This record gives sequence, structure tokens and C-alpha cells, in this order.
Amino acid sequence: MAKLYCNVIGVVLLLGGVAGFFTSAVPLPMHHNAIHVLSGLVALWAGMSGGGKLAVPFAKIFGAVYTLLAIAGFLGIHDLGPIMLGLTTQVNIVHLVIGVAGLAAGFATKTAA
Repeated sequence: MAKLYCNVIGVVLLLGGVAGFFTSAVPLPMHHNAIHVLSGLVALWAGMSGGGKLAVPFAKIFGAVYTLLAIAGFLGIHDLGPIMLGLTTQVNIVHLVIGVAGLAAGFATKTAA
């Protein structure tokens, strides 16, 4: 399950981040799009390398980070210091879904002993 999560979220974040540079449909700052591209590439790497051995820890860590980012956004943090993220309620909801899905995938996946 974690491997599938990494591959799907990797493609979604990569494509969404690249699209964000070329469209104003979802107006996110450049830093936000760059983070999505980088996150997508790392997710794909975790899902595809070594038979997906890195998928479980990636899903857990990534899920925790995105969940905490969503919570911070809901608490009123819109940027990370000089890094303009433009966090809005809609973006926070998406981050929360991505984060909780990562945690669920990471903890639901059985790892070899």
C-alpha cells in the first residue's frame, strides 16, 4: 500500500507542481510549486527504488510532515519565514488529505521482518 501511495502521490505532486509554473488555475507561489516538484520526485524515488523498501518510511515521514503542515496552516501560518507558501484553507485541506493518506498507507503496510 505504501509503494502505491508513493507512486501515485509522486506523479500527482510532480505534475501538479510543474503545472503550477505554467497556469494560474491554482495560484500558488513559486516556492510552493517547487516543493511539490521536489516532493513528487522523492516520492517516486521512494516508491520505485530497491523494490519499494523506502516506501513505508517515506509514507510515514511524508504523511507526518504534510499533516503537521496542514495543522500549522489551519492555525494561521501562511508562509515559512521568507519561503512564501500561500497556505489557504483549500490548500490546507489538500495537505491534510495527502498527509493522513500517507500515514495510513505507511502504517497499514506490512514490512518484512
